[in-house]
Amino acid sequence: MKTPRLIGLLLGVLVISTACSTTYDRTAGTTVAPINASTTTLPSGTVEELLPRLVEAMTGLSSLIGPNQSGQTMPGKADQLALINALWNAAETELITVDPVAAESLGRLVDLSNTAVIANHPADADKAARFAGQVVDNFLNK
Repeated sequence: MKTPRLIGLLLGVLVISTACSTTYDRTAGTTVAPINASTTTLPSGTVEELLPRLVEAMTGLSSLIGPNQSGQTMPGKADQLALINALWNAAETELITVDPVAAESLGRLVDLSNTAVIANHPADADKAARFAGQVVDNFLNK
């Protein structure tokens, strides 16, 4: 009994979807603006200057994720995450050449920061900041 209804439903969907016509607007522009367009410039400096700034930005991220004690969500987590990613993009290439192990570790921690924002997990942002601080301290004190 279930099989004939399923087949009927599938045929109905197929008929409806093939009956629709598609029209194209030739006057529409062909370029699409990026979804997350950012007007910020890439930070500059040496890896020794950028990495402490990266840790500082990561440390402030967890307070912007999820509701605070009053139940309000703080604004700015997207901007903070954009700063973290910009700092990492500026430091990554030089760090890979100088210390590939530290670069791999920090890359994973930046990824964890991104995941923390997407999944709304402030604890992951705290973990990323704590371990990033340790990685940067080890790198700077070599």
